[in-house]
Amino acid sequence: MFAWGEGSGMKNAFVIAGTQTGAGKTTAALVLLGALHAKAMIVQPFKVGPDYLDPGYHNLFSGGRKSRNLDSYLLKEETIREIFERNLARADAGIVEGMMGLYDGSDDAGNGCTAHIAKILGLPVILILDAQGMSRSAGAHIMGFRQFDPGLNLQGVIFNRVCGSAHYESLKNSVPSDLGVEVLGYIPFDQDIKIPEKHLGLASALEHPLELSFFDKLAHASRFIDLEKLLFLTSFERELKIPERVRPPRKSDPVKIGIAYDEAFSFYYEDNFDLLLEAGAELVFFSPLYTDHLPRGIDALYIGGAFPENFASRLSRNLAMMEHIGRFVREGHLIYAECGGFIYLSEKFRDASGECYPMIGLLPGIVEMMDQLQSFGYKQIEACTDTFLFSKGQILRSHEFHYSRWNSSRGDFEAPYRISGKPEGFWRYPILASYQHLHFGACPELAANFVRSVEEKKREGPRIS
Repeated sequence: MFAWGEGSGMKNAFVIAGTQTGAGKTTAALVLLGALHAKAMIVQPFKVGPDYLDPGYHNLFSGGRKSRNLDSYLLKEETIREIFERNLARADAGIVEGMMGLYDGSDDAGNGCTAHIAKILGLPVILILDAQGMSRSAGAHIMGFRQFDPGLNLQGVIFNRVCGSAHYESLKNSVPSDLGVEVLGYIPFDQDIKIPEKHLGLASALEHPLELSFFDKLAHASRFIDLEKLLFLTSFERELKIPERVRPPRKSDPVKIGIAYDEAFSFYYEDNFDLLLEAGAELVFFSPLYTDHLPRGIDALYIGGAFPENFASRLSRNLAMMEHIGRFVREGHLIYAECGGFIYLSEKFRDASGECYPMIGLLPGIVEMMDQLQSFGYKQIEACTDTFLFSKGQILRSHEFHYSRWNSSRGDFEAPYRISGKPEGFWRYPILASYQHLHFGACPELAANFVRSVEEKKREGPRIS
């Protein structure tokens, strides 16, 4: 359901891009989120690509506004623009953090890259260059990025890991004055400005909360960036005629979907929640780590991904929660699980050291952590059967990233998906689970199908087996 809203007036919006992975995009994005928030601006963060980790850190600096993913493989261009404009409409500024290097995408043509998203949204780009061990060569780097695609609006550069004012002056002087790229300042070199990392990249913001000193250091770093020049370069005034999502009138007995959310399960696209709400659901968040029972009155479960492998011992000791979820399924309630949720629903989990932990036992077989990445990247998937989320033959797009492998010799279930001709995942009513991460914005009827199926189940009443 949409109602057309309007947002107008002067705003700021720009893309933070790196010369390569590790250049300091996330650090720069957090510095600027915090600095603009400190200026009493309402700042809306975004992240290019399917990343769940960076948005978690954005949320710590954005004053309560949830970061949104903009992914041109998973989403249509009009959907990307709609997500961006709808969320920017009630903010003063929008900061879009890119992925990898500015021109690095899902293929050699750069499709899905940060530059592609900047062009879709018509936004200026601020380049982050890791200048450690560099002086005059910085100018050559920036000239190359500027000339590689003359159609890209590359407005400015911020140098990262700069060793003092003399180093900065050398870097600044290397940039030709007629290049059309403004030097906006720098982030000082500081070994303590580092976000924890693990096998999937950065550690999650929930699992590894930042020290208070980290916030102080980022606030200090913002002093070396010319915020006024940045705001001048990235300001625009245009009317945003965007479809504002309106929740349907609350029903006397609404569908209540329980969302597993804690350090073990935090990988969700925020727009998935919006679309479930728009379809009429009420979302009830709970923690499989910290509570021993499901929330009272919920009708279905949505268990996302993250790092259950790091909490396998605690999850396996919470027998009351696992028994509660097992009984919930035996009563016929629907469960949708992705990646980490898939692991949690399995019979057993074996970690990298060989230690084995019992899980809920709703999926046959064992999930094992491997020493190599098992699957990574975008997938085109074909639905092999009808489920409460999609119909047989439907073509969907997903993202997959995991080091674990599922081994099951039993065949008393169906594979919900086929990827490159191979079966993937688990489907046996009422459970749909796989390693695939779906963005409901790519196919909004998925959320509507989920809610409608739960409504139909509620009318049938409980089914005890």
